[in-house]
Amino acid sequence: MSFLRHNIGPRLRLMRTALFRRFIYPDVIKMAEDYGLSYRDLGANVEPFEFVRPLTRGTAAPPPDFGALIKPVETFTPPGEPEFFNSEPSVGRFLGQLAYYLRPQTVVELGCFVGWSSVHLALGLQASQSGGRLFCVDYRQDYLDATTANLKRHGLGGVATPVLGLSLEPSVIEALPQWIDLVFLDTSHSYPATRDEIVAYAPRVRSGGLFVLHDSISASGVRRSIRELAGRFDALTFATERSNGVTILRAR
Repeated sequence: MSFLRHNIGPRLRLMRTALFRRFIYPDVIKMAEDYGLSYRDLGANVEPFEFVRPLTRGTAAPPPDFGALIKPVETFTPPGEPEFFNSEPSVGRFLGQLAYYLRPQTVVELGCFVGWSSVHLALGLQASQSGGRLFCVDYRQDYLDATTANLKRHGLGGVATPVLGLSLEPSVIEALPQWIDLVFLDTSHSYPATRDEIVAYAPRVRSGGLFVLHDSISASGVRRSIRELAGRFDALTFATERSNGVTILRAR
């Protein structure tokens, strides 16, 4: 019953606002802020194409056709697991393109769930012919097993190394390469854990490398972490189809 009250109240408030006011955007923003959300704490200081232009220099061939080469997302998730834990399709394609254009030696994925984004990263990495490797980190063995199985059925098992544990555990950090070209963070989304993950891993990103965070619009912990550390990076944030958002950080 408390759940119903918690959800019906805001809907009635929004309906009342829409019926009796012509301009409701400030009211919607106020309602969001009442729930602890802020639409002013993320920003970008670089024009999007200028951000990614350096990645495409010297690359003539187009990236892989991820949609044709990767099986549908619903085939990744075992029965009983929520499919929405996978990154949105646009996020998978974007990560694969980054791995292709960046031609990285080392890619680290923190929080792989069942490998939807891992397969995109591995396929882009393989197509780049850089000889690089993907490290998939997750705290659950069953998720790592599913990720490994999904990579293998796409012919990508030889590209990736699974790492069991939490991203901030010393044993996990020690198991990963000292220098990283591309980091994809999709773990707890909480604060201060996300902030601490950025602080721990960003210094290990090579010059010219990128740090990518998922759910940087929908998750307040991710937004707050980026906001607090924004002075260290050039940042680009864009919305995704489920409004979760992605932010790319590049060290200044």
